[in-house]
Amino acid sequence: MQKKILGLSLSLAIPSIYVLFISPIFLKPNVNEPVSTLIDFAALWGLAFGVLFFTRSIEKLPLTTIGWKSLSWKWIFAAIGLGILLSLLVPVLTLLVSTVFPPSDTGTITQVTSNFSWWILLLSVLTAGITEEILFRGYSLERLHEITGNKWISGLISLMFFVAIHATGWNIAHIIGVVIPLGIILTGLYFWQRNLLFVMIVHVVIDLPLVFIALLT
Repeated sequence: MQKKILGLSLSLAIPSIYVLFISPIFLKPNVNEPVSTLIDFAALWGLAFGVLFFTRSIEKLPLTTIGWKSLSWKWIFAAIGLGILLSLLVPVLTLLVSTVFPPSDTGTITQVTSNFSWWILLLSVLTAGITEEILFRGYSLERLHEITGNKWISGLISLMFFVAIHATGWNIAHIIGVVIPLGIILTGLYFWQRNLLFVMIVHVVIDLPLVFIALLT
């Protein structure tokens, strides 16, 4: 149990503390935005690899226990198709929520794509799609389910931390209209397949239009 709690701290608490407090208070005021963004990426990759190392070396468990499994071509194409469908859902959700919340110039897709070059956005897409699935889906959902025995509770706890790390970069409309619904869907997809590669592909494809928007603008 102690190892599970320690592992969950590494996968949920530490990333949230870094994104919500350490980076905005100590890093971003002192470093220009592109550099601070790249440091943030490095921190998330370090935490994700830390979770993989913790699973193998401290818990002494195979990575299959956190969903690290092979994926057939059939399910790779299925993941790509799902990602495309869900990416098309993003502007629809955005429009729906914008009817309730007043428009904002900050924390929007337009603002994010205009502030960063395409290659930083590509790194962002890959970082989010891979590291967030290791931290907030694969490891956390499996270990929380082992502790609680309940998928709903496990999913809710993981989702809360997933939403929290997006609180500093996006406005409230995007969080409510896009981050929360897609977080719920990705959680459901993980419990459906129990396969990290599957949800990684879906997540990357959902976010990939950010890169194309940046290239076009």
